[in-house]
Amino acid sequence: MCTTTSIFAQQKNYKIVAIDDSPGRTMNAGRFTSADPEAVKKYMPEGSAPASVTTFILFAGEDTILFDTGNGNELWVKKLTEAGVKPESVKFVFLTHMHGDHIGGLFQNNARRFPNAKVLSSKPDYEQLAKVKSAYGQDFTTFNFGDEVFANAQVKVKALDAVGHTAGHAAFWIESTKAEEEGLMIVGDLLHAVALQFPVPEACASFDIDQEKAIASRKRILDEAAKGKYPIAGMHFPAPHIGKVEKNDQGGYVFRVD
Repeated sequence: MCTTTSIFAQQKNYKIVAIDDSPGRTMNAGRFTSADPEAVKKYMPEGSAPASVTTFILFAGEDTILFDTGNGNELWVKKLTEAGVKPESVKFVFLTHMHGDHIGGLFQNNARRFPNAKVLSSKPDYEQLAKVKSAYGQDFTTFNFGDEVFANAQVKVKALDAVGHTAGHAAFWIESTKAEEEGLMIVGDLLHAVALQFPVPEACASFDIDQEKAIASRKRILDEAAKGKYPIAGMHFPAPHIGKVEKNDQGGYVFRVD
């Protein structure tokens, strides 16, 4: 039985598949100590909220691209195989940031899991991966925010500023070369608890190293998604890991899953 979940209706030019390596994961309310306690209690009444650790696969023409590599656990490897991903076929791995639950699948038995892939990180976050620099050598590349990091006949991928969670936290905009096809933004750890942070975007998890910048990035990107009416996908969003954003009358947002 296949345990991989395709979470984006396949376009002619591309499709996205989500790999959740930690189904049933929750985010503890204790991570939001700087947030309004009444808001935390309201939106996380059980003391936690549904979450995930998710990797996204982009299939575009002959190219296979990963966005983050999760924890790299056995379930993740199984789901990659079920999705039709061969390690040698992966062309790029784009990293939203350098935390362990986003880079855990880069290696297997101290060797590169994806031998032919270039691994890209933002320049500010690159230094956080110092322990594996030598293993990647010239295969490891950095990007600046605003760079078009990939393009083929089907899609273009642009790296975007989403700083706050880390100094170089990135989001990625995936755009079809067919104007009529819907784009999608992968937002990494822009939000850790969907139930709380959409209605209360000022709420930050303790993981965010610069909460002021994290809030600014969250509001800016959610505003853009609501205005553009395009879907967003997050690494800690609960299944189905993707949806659209609407603004509400209270200064927050609503997350809609089709």
